[in-house]
Amino acid sequence: MRRFWEYGKRMKIRKLFEDNSKIWNRQPLFDAVWKKDTETATKEMNKLLRKTISYHDYKEDFYHAFLAGIFAGAGYMVESNKEHGEGRSDVVVYDSIDGRVVIFEAKYSKTVDAMDQDCQAAIKQIDQRMYAKEYEDSCDEVICYGISFYKKRCTILKK
Repeated sequence: MRRFWEYGKRMKIRKLFEDNSKIWNRQPLFDAVWKKDTETATKEMNKLLRKTISYHDYKEDFYHAFLAGIFAGAGYMVESNKEHGEGRSDVVVYDSIDGRVVIFEAKYSKTVDAMDQDCQAAIKQIDQRMYAKEYEDSCDEVICYGISFYKKRCTILKK
């Protein structure tokens, strides 16, 4: 039953991006992520959250799929929950043309005031579990972000 629910959730997110990808300009978000501009990335991600999710969607696994869907829907190669280092990172986005990769570790915050602290915990997890290590030799640039979600808000911090 859980697998059916997980499949349904992924299909809901996929349909959401297929239906709306033509009207959303996500390029400012992508540019900010690759340029390491966390202020703009946070602002753009918050716009998407306000436009798309409902109050039923406030769970970490939803945000994780939401984040992967944003990039996969734009044609980026995305891996989710891939084992590497000493654990599984949430979302890895590849830009094979420019030889770079972004690693996102996502957290769900219980309050707005906890968002920065949860981002720091995500970054610490990236370091402790060595998620970036395997990409250091094969990619020109490895960018790591901790991202915290609370309802229709997020905060993004760079390692």
